[in-house]
This record gives sequence, structure tokens and C-alpha cells, in this order.
Amino acid sequence: MGMGVGSSSGPKSEINVTPLVDVCLVLLIIFMVLQPLLQMGYDVNVPPNAPPTQPQQQTPQDQIIVTIMPNKDVYLNKEKVETAQLPIRVQELLRNRGSKIVFFSADEAVNYADAMQVMDILRNNGAKNIGIVMDFVDPTTSPAAAAN
Repeated sequence: MGMGVGSSSGPKSEINVTPLVDVCLVLLIIFMVLQPLLQMGYDVNVPPNAPPTQPQQQTPQDQIIVTIMPNKDVYLNKEKVETAQLPIRVQELLRNRGSKIVFFSADEAVNYADAMQVMDILRNNGAKNIGIVMDFVDPTTSPAAAAN
């Protein structure tokens, strides 16, 4: 507040912004301190970066690939399996395995709810890790035809 010069002795209509600036600075400091604590995320297992000079590794023959087609057909590796029989078959395959990893592949036209239902079946029947295959694996074609 300044000293009034002049003949008017009434109240001044000037705003004192000092308390406003003080409050804003305190709030800014509080948010700057709290921001790193509020950042949350999900733990993700990311594969290590392999140098591109390594030769392509041969895929193991004992891996399990579950594929769902747009018409809701489910394939366990290259064998068509009824959805009702899938839990029994998955339990049989994973029973004496050390590695409980199952790879899941779905066509892009598959309904999300159908894909989640199959993944729930896999998880509830012994699959510890489910690897989602980014490129669709068509179980009805032979590997030689897929390479061409």
C-alpha cells in the first residue's frame, strides 16, 4: 500500500497482489515436489536389445501357440480344438513342463471379448505367462506356404 497523494481521502481501489503471488508460489512448489511421486506405471518385461547381426534362431518345436480365428475357431498349435475342450488340453500340455509360457495369436477381425475369454481360459488352466504374438499366425497354412 502506498501513501495517497492528492485530495481524495476515500478508500483505494488498488489490489494488493503480494499475497496472491505468495500463495501461487507455494502451490507451485508443492506441485513440483509431488509430481514425481504421482507418476505411476506398469511393470513390463522388455526383451533385451539383440544386435541385428545375430542369425535368426530356430523356433523351438515344443512351444504352445493358441490361435483364435474370426469365426471363433480355436487352434492349439495346428490342431482345431473346441472351446469347451481347451482347458483340459492346456492342462495336459502344461502339466509336466518347466516353462508355463503360452503364445496367443488372434486375427484382427476377432472380437475383443472372445480373445479375452480364450486368454482367461489359458491363465486359469496353468499358463503362467501369456505371450501375445503381434503378427497373426495362421494355423491352417503350412510353414513353407507362409514363407512364400
